[in-house]
Amino acid sequence: MQELKAGKPTESPAGSDPVTRLMQRLRQEGFNSDQGEDEWADFGEVIFSRTEKISVAKGETVVIFTRIPELNERVLRQTSQSVVNTYKAKNAVQKALSVLQSTTVYHVLVTTSEQPHNESLNDFVIRGGGATFIPVVIVPEINQVLYPNLEEKIGSVRPRVEYLQYLLGERRDTVNMHKQTIQALWISIVVVLVLLAAVAFSVVKPSLGGGGGGRAPTATAPTQS
Repeated sequence: MQELKAGKPTESPAGSDPVTRLMQRLRQEGFNSDQGEDEWADFGEVIFSRTEKISVAKGETVVIFTRIPELNERVLRQTSQSVVNTYKAKNAVQKALSVLQSTTVYHVLVTTSEQPHNESLNDFVIRGGGATFIPVVIVPEINQVLYPNLEEKIGSVRPRVEYLQYLLGERRDTVNMHKQTIQALWISIVVVLVLLAAVAFSVVKPSLGGGGGGRAPTATAPTQS
């Protein structure tokens, strides 16, 4: 039986832009899309997704490509809110597991201009309702990829950005973007167990001394003969 091993990211194909490279890598990494390349060319939007297994919960990683003529703060704000509302937890089970942030949504905004961008994307990274939304800007004409600033992003957001960089071949080592999420889950479980143990002990302790709360016997005076 052949042993499957995770390979290193392939070198960038000659003449390919970051959008083409990323779409190719997504397919190699097990992402699926109901849309073909012709739909991307005709309509300017395509969605890739992959189901994730995160400890006791199921999650999803989604990569949305949207072609836009220009980029500004208004576009970033509108797209971030729209995508978060679409992928946030809806039913009771999803809301209960929302602490895991098991859904990751990358929104890749592909600009058609040749103008380089240096906007700060940090304000548009949103975590809520069980989903983490991360915007990324790609300018294919000048081969530019703009990510949120990693120096200001810690916790579960940083490995998610690093994973996208790995897909684009900017990092050679694989990245487990859910590692800190799983660690946080087990820490939460331990904290809950400690709290439950403390509550149980506080309830049981008074009952252990139930026999000591009775009235003390009174001494009788000796009778005179």
